[in-house]
Amino acid sequence: MRTFVLLAALLLTALVHASNVLDLTKTALYDSTVGKEAGVLVEYFAPWCGHCKRLAPEYEKLADSFSRKKDKVLIAKVDADENKELGRRIGLQGFPTIKWFPAHSTEAVEYSGQRTAEALAQFVTEQSNVRSRIPAPEPEAVVELTSSNFDEVVNNPELDVLVEFYAPWCGHCKNLAPIYEKVAKVFRRDSKCVVAKIDANAEENADVKRRFQINSYPTLLFFPQGSNDKWPRPYLKERNEEEFVNFLNEKCFTFRKTDGTLSQFAGRLPSLDGLAARFYTAASDARDSIVAEAKRFAAELTEKEHSEAKDSAASYYLRVMDKVLRDGSDYVKRESDRIGQMLERHAAGTGKFTEDKIDQLQRKYNVLSAFMNERIAVAASKASSSLAAATATSGHDEL
Repeated sequence: MRTFVLLAALLLTALVHASNVLDLTKTALYDSTVGKEAGVLVEYFAPWCGHCKRLAPEYEKLADSFSRKKDKVLIAKVDADENKELGRRIGLQGFPTIKWFPAHSTEAVEYSGQRTAEALAQFVTEQSNVRSRIPAPEPEAVVELTSSNFDEVVNNPELDVLVEFYAPWCGHCKNLAPIYEKVAKVFRRDSKCVVAKIDANAEENADVKRRFQINSYPTLLFFPQGSNDKWPRPYLKERNEEEFVNFLNEKCFTFRKTDGTLSQFAGRLPSLDGLAARFYTAASDARDSIVAEAKRFAAELTEKEHSEAKDSAASYYLRVMDKVLRDGSDYVKRESDRIGQMLERHAAGTGKFTEDKIDQLQRKYNVLSAFMNERIAVAASKASSSLAAATATSGHDEL
């Protein structure tokens, strides 16, 4: 009886841990499976490959999600280090390589997306029309470009566009993919700041590749806003999330943090910060002249460098000043407290606001904080006094 129980337990353990990934390393089994009744996704791996080891649990999850559809979809693997002939058949260049073989076909489609169960499941579903038990992932934040839409996006004078020129077989591109997607998600609410990519290895995109002389992968080029200057600048910084975010913040005037929220500087303009702080602490009879100075600055800004973000920021400073002239200085504190409470409720999960609304509130809160910043007021007053003294001295010398 004891022996029977032990055998039953061992059998149950084996069943629980049985893999749904089909091992096709043997050539005979491979040939009797690929190109037959079911479509097959094959991972060509090597036991020593670090990327393959990291993929393994995701691949098992993928196989489990299609385990009830084995008559239509098989998830398989080949140790191409052991069976090099199978690797040569597909022109293997690196590990892991993942290819989809449709039913009744040995012509493969290479997978070049993220190495997650969710992304792989979506790919298999697109190729086979068979659904897995894994929910479909949210759409990619990175904008996919082709030769047909490249100029429409990149040459749009209202857009700042960072473009990755990649190749599906490129290992560095595959390593960059999840980082690049995170960066795209950080800026997804900034419609004028676009994170995009194009398969420069695809024949249909060959004209774009030639135009920009793409000779290595990945190549990252930034195309700035403006109708007269769309020739790209190379991105030469580190390929990590923080450096990408810093680069795009500088180019797009966005002030994003790596979690996608806005920093304390979003919506602010340094020159108007000083005027705002001076205005807040100034006597009532001195405020009109500061407002006039702020309006001159805003007009010069629009004339010299048109930017929707900067124009909107300048407009809010002036609106707050008008409110203070009409309702008194207490308006700034009241409005700051009101918006601060809304942001706190959102952070605590008790307030329901859209992401765009939160961005709008954060920018306003930042500007209101600048009005009440004593340190800025002191520095601005000193700068104003120094300028006045220099102007007076200059006028005296001319006499």
